Amino acid sequence: MSSIIEVGSLAKSFGGVTAVNGASFEIPEGSIVGLIGPNGSGKTTTLNLLNGVIAPDSGSIKVDGTEQAGKSSTALVKAGVTRTFQNTRVFSTITAIENMLIPVLHSKGAKGRWVEKAAALLGFVGLSSHRDTPASELSGGQQKLLEFVRALMTDPKIVLMDEPFAGVHPSVKEVMRDRILERNRNGTAFLIVSHEIPDLTRLCSTIICMADGAVIAAGTPAEVISHPKVIEAYLGHGPAGRGERG
Repeated sequence: MSSIIEVGSLAKSFGGVTAVNGASFEIPEGSIVGLIGPNGSGKTTTLNLLNGVIAPDSGSIKVDGTEQAGKSSTALVKAGVTRTFQNTRVFSTITAIENMLIPVLHSKGAKGRWVEKAAALLGFVGLSSHRDTPASELSGGQQKLLEFVRALMTDPKIVLMDEPFAGVHPSVKEVMRDRILERNRNGTAFLIVSHEIPDLTRLCSTIICMADGAVIAAGTPAEVISHPKVIEAYLGHGPAGRGERG
């Protein structure tokens, strides 16, 4: 199986503090991969590098074999990489359907076709009745679902997700898990950062663990959670297998 993303010796520092320190890993096409690690391990910075929010100091980011390191978020979207954030980023003063159309404002095609696609994706996560609801009136969980399906508007090859299960109602969490799996069955890959280890073990065939900006383990959920370096990294932060926050 070929890789949708290949990361090689990725590095990023802020004011002399190293956030990502030579990280290397691959995300196979059509896979669901979890990214774990205690707080401060470099997970979110890694996502920011992968979708062009920030540029690396050094290292390689290949998407479908093409180098993308240092390119803009717009360029990464065109390459097939989209993103959701730990603190949900929706436009609170506009409606759910209007939020959905933001990624395709400058895309070719009749607006009606994009509206139809947006409406179908809202229905995909049970938000059809909130089509014309201002995003500010949605619950936190509904906003996460909105951000998730908005990331699907451009038919990405891979979606990067930062803490999609954090702080949401169990029913919303279940919808999110089911829809990730359904979209994955249709070929979309996912890289998911989460402290919710049990949720990741249900979703992912592969988990990557970072600590101090570096990858310290990668493999099946069982292999990674029982890895001595992973256990050591989580000491004082809560056992890796129980979902405690680091």
